[in-house]
Amino acid sequence: MKKLLLILPLFSCLYMQAQVKVGDNPATINTNSLLEMESSNKGFLPPRVALNSFSSVSPLSGTVPAGMLVFSSGGTLTDGFYYWDGTEWKKLANGNENLVTKTATATLLKSETIVLASNDIVLTLPVVTSADNGLQVTVKNNGTYTDQVTVKGNGSATIDGSDSVNITRFVGHTFIASGGNWVIKGNKKINEHLLDINPNSSWTSISEAIEFLALHMTAPAVIRLSDETFDISTTIEIDLPFDLTIQGVSYGTATLSAATGLTGKPMFRCLSACYFKMLNFDATSLANYGTAAGEDAIRFLGSGSYNEVKDCSFDRFYNTILDSTDAELWVFETDISNSQGSGILVHGAVPGVIVKVAETDFIGCNYGINLSKGSGAIIQLASGGYYNGNSGDTAIFYQPANFTSYTSISITGNSWNNTGKYIEGFDFTRSDGRDANVIMESNAGVGDANPSCTINVLNSATTTTVTTSNTWYKASWTNTGSTTTKWTIANNRITYQPNNRRNGWIIISGNLSCNNANRTISIGIVKNGSTGTRYGETTLRITTSGQPFQFSTVVNLADIAPGDYFELYCTSLNSFDVVTFQDILWLTNSK
Repeated sequence: MKKLLLILPLFSCLYMQAQVKVGDNPATINTNSLLEMESSNKGFLPPRVALNSFSSVSPLSGTVPAGMLVFSSGGTLTDGFYYWDGTEWKKLANGNENLVTKTATATLLKSETIVLASNDIVLTLPVVTSADNGLQVTVKNNGTYTDQVTVKGNGSATIDGSDSVNITRFVGHTFIASGGNWVIKGNKKINEHLLDINPNSSWTSISEAIEFLALHMTAPAVIRLSDETFDISTTIEIDLPFDLTIQGVSYGTATLSAATGLTGKPMFRCLSACYFKMLNFDATSLANYGTAAGEDAIRFLGSGSYNEVKDCSFDRFYNTILDSTDAELWVFETDISNSQGSGILVHGAVPGVIVKVAETDFIGCNYGINLSKGSGAIIQLASGGYYNGNSGDTAIFYQPANFTSYTSISITGNSWNNTGKYIEGFDFTRSDGRDANVIMESNAGVGDANPSCTINVLNSATTTTVTTSNTWYKASWTNTGSTTTKWTIANNRITYQPNNRRNGWIIISGNLSCNNANRTISIGIVKNGSTGTRYGETTLRITTSGQPFQFSTVVNLADIAPGDYFELYCTSLNSFDVVTFQDILWLTNSK
């Protein structure tokens, strides 16, 4: 009996070491439990300690095994459950973090772990050391589309190597303490100068983004539109301190549509540098919009600004693009359709406008490009397609009465559908050379405007006397007719008008007679009155007096400069010979 009594306590002790249950129903325990607690009205109260460092076991001592669980209260670490992972304390997830709201600039506490912020404020993260490694603070901008919350480190502490991070509406970041500095959870690179526009972004419209930039812009920025249609009901004015790009995600996916409220107004007014890329502009979405003056797509108004339109399409605006100052405008790879006024209208009182258009098609426009008003302009139109819709349309229209001067105009490599008018307003026959510096070459549907001229003399009786033998005298005659492109013609003199140098050639044929028989008469082209050098010199042997003798000469002209002039001269081996140039055919061309 004594042996039995000794065995029972020993067996009971072994059983208690295997499984222990505390609380209600002590006889019922899960077979997998080493320790089980059950109660309908009591809780588990773990040990309370004050943790002051993630990396120190204190106030525990010695070697603390991984998995040790405590509840920190009153220490510098945020109150809560922590477990030791072998090297540092890890805070258990807490569904009831310390949520605070900030509407004014402040320095955060370590205990303020979730922050909802609004207004234009600066939040400074708490001071941390290596002992705080792992501390997390989440900040979310819960304000309006113009609010910008700036988060910065305390003192010299950085955030992913930067002094601060800006957070816009609906955006949140979790900042993790690391070695006395902070890193952003997820390590996602933040481009603060890229503003995405979509229903779930910080900004849902272009107007919201521009209003935000007007308050916070510090560098050139990009507004990127999602693949959808954006209604424009009021004019968007852009006047920012840095360049702005407005673009779609890819070609043809984002559309800007005229909407109620835009009647009689342009869609955009750009007073600062703007780039529009990969966008569709649609005026047809609003009944009759684009049929009245003022209903334009883009007006560039910023003096001295640089602007671009690239990979865009436009449909049925009045003036699709208007440059009304000295702004520089480049238009590339764009389609402009059904402009009721002009596809591109250049109309400004400020000298120095620059407009360059390349690989752009004008389809069914009243005027494709309208050079209406300007001075000191640089115009370059290259490789475009002009597809007029009816006989009243004009592809390129130059109005010199108000477009009074230019530095250069180049119109090259364009094509036309032979409907309506092509290139109008230029006059290359003028003696004052007003349009002499316009380069118009290789345009399908119209001849090149290279410098060229012709002179015709028929049955002239005007004589030239060779007073002294072997001395050269300018031939005298009166032109019967002439044609010219960029040359000034004054009987026996042609003067080169353009500023750009060219090579060229002269072909002259005709007949002349001499008042004496058995004479040797020489002719040649003289440049700028310098008879010491003659070009295309030819000698005729006159056997019969008064009998016309035919001649012909070809002259190659190298590097013709502005103001160079050319004349036909003659001489004789005998003094006082009288020469009559009866008929002349003179052709000059250049390349």
